[in-house]
Amino acid sequence: MISTTSRVISRLVASICIAIIYVMLALLVTQVLMRYFVGAPPSWTEELAIILFAWLVLLYATVGLREGFHVAIETIPAGWPRLQIWADRWVAALACLFGWVTLTAGIAYVGRTSGQKTAALQVPIEVLYLSVPVCGALFILHAVARMIAPQDERAKAEAA
Repeated sequence: MISTTSRVISRLVASICIAIIYVMLALLVTQVLMRYFVGAPPSWTEELAIILFAWLVLLYATVGLREGFHVAIETIPAGWPRLQIWADRWVAALACLFGWVTLTAGIAYVGRTSGQKTAALQVPIEVLYLSVPVCGALFILHAVARMIAPQDERAKAEAA
């Protein structure tokens, strides 16, 4: 159940990341065109692109954990599958701990900065800072799914 939820959310997040990339591209093209043809680029396009970039990086990091394309060092020989499974679960547990720290620290930071607004858009700064606890929650979900998923499911997921 949790493995399916993790997979579905990961695919949804990856699709959202693709949409974010296109929106960022449109914002930056707008800014460049306005700079060269009008002489006055709007400041809000750059600010919105920065906010979207923060969301993009943090969200796609969680997809990387789920799909297993994060940086890894292969130190355990292929002939020791039980040790590899144990090491994979240990790494997933550490990722879960990282997610918990990110979630709790992110929530605290959002609370401390509540009421502030961005400079150009004048939207609540929480629009930016909520990316951190959301990322933490997704890290926990995907790490738990990696901890409890059987090794053959993990191999199928990585092959797909």
